[in-house]
Amino acid sequence: MRLFLILFFLLSACTPRPVLAQVFDDFHDQSLFQGLLWGGDIGAFQTNSNRQLQLNAASAGAANLYFAHQLNNSTNWECQFWLRLNFSPSSLNFGRFYLVANQSDLLLADQALYLEFGEAGSQDAPKLFCRQNGIDSLVGVGPAGSVAAAFQLFFSFKYNNGVFTLETKTSTAAASNLWLSGQLPWLPAGPYAGLSCIFTSANSQGFYLDDLYVGPLLEQQVPNLFITELMVDPEPQQGLPNAEYIEIYNAGANAQQLNGFVLSDATGSCTLPSYWLQPGAYATLVGTGQSSGFNPSKTIEVSAFTSLNNTGETLQLKNAHGLLLDQVAYQISWYQDSVKMNGGYSLERCSLLDPCSAADNWRATQAQLGGTPGLQNSVFEAAPDTLAPFISWAEVRDSNQVAFVFSEPMDSASLALCAISFDHNLGAFTRTALNYLQIQNGAQLLLIFENSLPKSEPIEVSFTTIKDCWANTNNQQATFIRYEVPQPGDLLINEILFDPPSNGSDFIELYNVSQKYLDLKQCSIGNGQATYAITKPSISPRDYLALSPDTSFLSVFYPNTPSEKTAFQTLPYLYNDSGTCILYSNGSVLDQLTYNDTWHTALIIDTEGVSLERLDAAAPTQNPNNWFSAAQNVGFASPGRSNSQQIGAKQNGALYLTQPEFSPDQDGYHDFLEIQYELPAPNMLVQADIYTLGGNLVKKLIVNELFGTKGVLIWDGSTEYGTIATNGIYILEFKAFSTDPSVFFNRRLSFARCIKR
Repeated sequence: MRLFLILFFLLSACTPRPVLAQVFDDFHDQSLFQGLLWGGDIGAFQTNSNRQLQLNAASAGAANLYFAHQLNNSTNWECQFWLRLNFSPSSLNFGRFYLVANQSDLLLADQALYLEFGEAGSQDAPKLFCRQNGIDSLVGVGPAGSVAAAFQLFFSFKYNNGVFTLETKTSTAAASNLWLSGQLPWLPAGPYAGLSCIFTSANSQGFYLDDLYVGPLLEQQVPNLFITELMVDPEPQQGLPNAEYIEIYNAGANAQQLNGFVLSDATGSCTLPSYWLQPGAYATLVGTGQSSGFNPSKTIEVSAFTSLNNTGETLQLKNAHGLLLDQVAYQISWYQDSVKMNGGYSLERCSLLDPCSAADNWRATQAQLGGTPGLQNSVFEAAPDTLAPFISWAEVRDSNQVAFVFSEPMDSASLALCAISFDHNLGAFTRTALNYLQIQNGAQLLLIFENSLPKSEPIEVSFTTIKDCWANTNNQQATFIRYEVPQPGDLLINEILFDPPSNGSDFIELYNVSQKYLDLKQCSIGNGQATYAITKPSISPRDYLALSPDTSFLSVFYPNTPSEKTAFQTLPYLYNDSGTCILYSNGSVLDQLTYNDTWHTALIIDTEGVSLERLDAAAPTQNPNNWFSAAQNVGFASPGRSNSQQIGAKQNGALYLTQPEFSPDQDGYHDFLEIQYELPAPNMLVQADIYTLGGNLVKKLIVNELFGTKGVLIWDGSTEYGTIATNGIYILEFKAFSTDPSVFFNRRLSFARCIKR
């Protein structure tokens, strides 16, 4: 082993070493042969479990470690380091830190500048020596007794055009103390620096060094660090280690020592250890013992590392003095991906330039491994945002307060100064423009009026010259409504499907019979045993809303369903034969239906997939005669739209043609015959035939189909044989039958098939 070390030292001494303008070492890699290359008595030192350089000599003596730098002829430079002597220094046990030396054997260098820690007696003080032609001259002495006992301190030596200072502090967060200052008579030349230890056998492990920096003077400016990636739920694993992590990035021009920086969440905080994060570099923060599988040179184990909330929380990164550097109030919705939000994928920051990074600047990683710890993000965007902002929605949150949510974080100053106008006279108001980090339930602008806002009245508001954080400008209009809490009689159960097809789902349709804009946030639906809050926030006057756990089924099985009139909804269990459906508002019953499958018409043998429709909104909900099977010609259900079965004002029925003639030649003029009907009762069985004037059958238009109370039929002029009917006079015979023998509807109409001239 000794032979190997000797050969290694000889090889390293003969091997050219890179000379850097800036040198760093936090011993994070626990190696003296990676990153900053060290030479000297390497076998007498180790990097311990705390990732610090520590003397580990076998016996008493002297040991030196050196490295190369590029301070020659530099008039402005700085040297920082943390030094610990775990004993009371003396003439036999002391340390030197060489700032400049012209030889790698620091003790034998004939030109050098060094700090000495330890002497005989009890008044030990740090001393600065300048060596010229092998002769040491004392330049300055620090406070007496300041290093007489064991100590661990952060030191910063600065040289600026002949003037030097030595400052110390007990921690990265503590205030600095000036221990030495003055002028150097001359600056020795040399490319080397390092640590010399003189010790007895009792203190052969008592010297420690960490957080080393040598290079140009570091500017005293706020660190430019960002949180760039979050792995809040590592399971199921996609390819990365099963560990939560937070990635940070140094966007500044200088290297940043992270020692003493604090990361906090809603439940606690943790302090980062020693680590030099270089400009343009990423670092991955993980818990103690969780770094396996990550890039070791870019991963930092943090004691008491915060536990990330899967659904969202606020994270803050502060420097050692408590200055906030970055804050991320993430939410699970930021993934914008319903699959990846379930775990195994990280959240990544898109743009490092975004002045107000929030939901619009984060999304799920696109990396197959589930994240990019220590690397540039997979969703990285280098270009600035040039899109103008817009109002996502406006919401009345109190009788006199309106909240505005924008498409992206806004410049709060522009919101405070922009012109605002309304199409109603609403009286005086005050505005509150919030910083993007202080948004209230998504809103960044609040308007508070002196008077209460009118209910159920759409109000248009206009904004002039609003800006996002990128200074993109826009003028915007929005509409807000003060919704009303539903009262009994305002909102009704209008249609119900309790026996869906095997691949389908139940649905319940609500109808707003009032002229009010109704607030559904406090509404729920139940069956007397289980109750579920309604997910749709509101409903307009005279409007329909179909609630179902599978809205795609409604669109496929009932193709005329308007998707904007449906909403995903967990429903209580609805039995196929009979059951109860109850509509609540703030716990009070708005409407209640106890249904039975016997309410279906006897003409339908299989009622699977057939809904029950309310015939009359004004009639009692629980009246069995107020419910009927949906018509066949609408697909046996009409979710989200007017019921196919209704009791209207015309009880005797009607049949008429939009035009008394038609010309099926595809020239855009009366190309088909439009037949409109209104039946005297719901769910009548209909037959419709076309005859010649002489009584010959031309076309069986409808053969025994169940119809709603009103609708339209179309004849395109085709015959039973697939040909087009010739010119002439024709007869439409329309018959409708009901299970009630007293209700029968029969009409005949004549019309002409002609050629347009």
